[in-house]
Amino acid sequence: MPLDTILAIAGAVSALLLIAGLIGGMVSGEGHRMWRIWPAPPVGSLKSFVFWTLFRTLNVAVLLLSIERLVAALVEDRLTIAQMGFAAASAVAGAAYLYALWSLGREATYCQASGLATGGVYRWTRNPQYATAIVAFAALGVAADAWHATPLAGALVTVYALMAVVEEPWLEARYDRAYLDYKAEVPRFFNVRHAWTELAMGLARQLPSFANSRRDKRQPVGNQPIPPPLAPGTRPTGAATAAHRGRPA
Repeated sequence: MPLDTILAIAGAVSALLLIAGLIGGMVSGEGHRMWRIWPAPPVGSLKSFVFWTLFRTLNVAVLLLSIERLVAALVEDRLTIAQMGFAAASAVAGAAYLYALWSLGREATYCQASGLATGGVYRWTRNPQYATAIVAFAALGVAADAWHATPLAGALVTVYALMAVVEEPWLEARYDRAYLDYKAEVPRFFNVRHAWTELAMGLARQLPSFANSRRDKRQPVGNQPIPPPLAPGTRPTGAATAAHRGRPA
């Protein structure tokens, strides 16, 4: 059996089990924790082993299948500009994902409470890891444009979105009022309002500087006043010529 078929089957099985487990845990609620697979069960438990095995299998399958398709398209000289653009977007989002993981730290990433992070990248999104991973894998799936990689990338995006939703009650119970206040201020994935505010403030700072630079360019040499425009058909002579050239007569 070809390797890509094996990866596709392993990824599909992992995706189905993860989505079913996440939805089951969300529907069952806090009163039936035996069904919950996320936030991650205690390290060393069977549920923890099963969850991380399925999760990593799906991630690896999407990455390998997508990269294989992109490399094949490049070698066969049929890689389109659109595919290159989506692949570049995926790489940028992937780098942002790694930064978000580093920013949160290993303990919090594995659902071991290490304090509520609200500064830095967390001013833009409550879930920077999920937000960047969703963009990265969605763009990668579109770039791959393959019968196996693209659907699996869509399934992985669904898994990341469900993980963000399912862990909310855990965070509320863990951090209580502090998290509720933070939740009211910052969206789950993308803080468009904050981005718009930052953009507006940046433009407000830049526009006066641009206007001042334009005025400075119009100042004549020697601080002489700007001469009035000449009437149509009039030729400047003498002092008028010197004034229009920006120097004393």
